[in-house]
Amino acid sequence: MAAAAPHRASSERGAMLLLEHCAALDHRDAARPHAYARLEEALGGRLARLLVGALVGDHRLSPRDLG
Repeated sequence: MAAAAPHRASSERGAMLLLEHCAALDHRDAARPHAYARLEEALGGRLARLLVGALVGDHRLSPRDLG
C-alpha cells in the first residue's frame, strides 16, 4: 500500500493543475473580443462582413457544377 501513496499524490496534483489550466482558459476567453469584432477593427466593417459571409456561406456544389 505504501507504494501507491506517491502515485495518488501526483495524480491529485495533476488533477488540480488541469483544473487550474481550464479555469485560466475560461477567464481569457471572456476578456477577448469576438473574432468578428477583431476583423472589423483590423479591416473595417464592409470587408469583415464580406469575409465572414464567405466563410459561413453555402459552399455545396449545384448539380450543374458537377458536369
